[in-house]
Amino acid sequence: MKNYLSLIGKLLFIGVLFGVLYAYAMFQGGFVSWFLFYAMLPFILYMICIIFYPLSRWKITRSMSKSILQSGDSVTAYLTIRRKIPFPLYYCIIEEYVPESLERKGSRSETYQYMSNPSALSNKQKVKSVAFPWFKRKFEFRYEFSQVPRGEHHFHTIRVRTGDLLGFVKKQAYFTVPSNILVYPHRRKVQISKRVNSFEEGAAPSFSPAKRDTTVVTGVREYMPGDKFSWIDWKTTAKKNAVMTKEFEQQKSSDILLVLDAEESDEEKRLAFEGCVELSASLIHAYKGMSSQLAFLSLGEEPRYFPFTKDQDQQVFMNQHLARIEPDGKVPFADAILRQQQSMPNNLIVMLVTRKITAHLKSSVIRLKQNNARVVLFLIDSHERITGSEEQMLRELTISGIVVNVLTESQMTQQQFEVNT
Repeated sequence: MKNYLSLIGKLLFIGVLFGVLYAYAMFQGGFVSWFLFYAMLPFILYMICIIFYPLSRWKITRSMSKSILQSGDSVTAYLTIRRKIPFPLYYCIIEEYVPESLERKGSRSETYQYMSNPSALSNKQKVKSVAFPWFKRKFEFRYEFSQVPRGEHHFHTIRVRTGDLLGFVKKQAYFTVPSNILVYPHRRKVQISKRVNSFEEGAAPSFSPAKRDTTVVTGVREYMPGDKFSWIDWKTTAKKNAVMTKEFEQQKSSDILLVLDAEESDEEKRLAFEGCVELSASLIHAYKGMSSQLAFLSLGEEPRYFPFTKDQDQQVFMNQHLARIEPDGKVPFADAILRQQQSMPNNLIVMLVTRKITAHLKSSVIRLKQNNARVVLFLIDSHERITGSEEQMLRELTISGIVVNVLTESQMTQQQFEVNT
């Protein structure tokens, strides 16, 4: 109905304009008045053609330079417009409706200096391009999105506007052109100061990846450079007339459960949450090449668990989940941990990544320590927001045997994570 009324209004405007010019020429007479009337006729005819021109029949396609990228990267969009009728158009304005998810800058190490003021990273973008197609049947637009944030971003609508040379008649059409890009969290190297291992029984933690349980002999083999003198099996050496050493049971790295806090929080904690996701992705990538098996659990609106495995597909699923995850959990992180603890196997190394510490969470972490070999807590927040009472709770956790890592602006702006486990 609105479009129909707009069409009638434009036609009335052109009719009135034609009538005014014709009346002026008839009553005024003379060369000038008739020249003005005939000179305006082509413009009036062009306006009528613009009104009935089938702009909505254009074919528009969008392609992205990359469909998968990391937070902070740039991506270029290419729009191709095709039309069948080479009607002369003086100008054409293309406007891309940018998704709201792109209205902030992607997080990289340098952006965490604004952890106390994440609004400084707002990045509202407007994409408008102008072309002068005239008789062209095909023309293209190119524009770039810089510092793309983590997430899945969906592009839908494009608006096309054109009009006559004098600007009296304007025409526009909306096109639905679906496209999407998936932005993974930025990954950094992780320098782990202690590599946590345990014996195969999973009882006692150890901090030397090369140690062996010299109380359990699994066989013998020929002596190799580097073997200790005390490992020589003298009886077998005498029988075979060759130096033989005992083969001991190797230590096996403990299984690790990485738990991400995806509880709902205010916008001031947004950048801290991005830091939690980035640290989780970096830890998953770091442990991928180690002998430890790592499982991942995110506690948001719908808890998502990825079991212990070395499968490459599982790694991809973890990264895709971290790309899409949002802080939307309604249940407090402390309560969510207690709910999940009942189904957790014992003697794990549990790593908790969160952006706030509370008395309830402190109690839950201490309770979690009672059934597991080791608990490591990563707290990511602005230095300004960590209060004296929170620092006291962190000290109490350390006294209780919890390994506590506090990552503020000074740590998050480094090129790599340095953590204790």
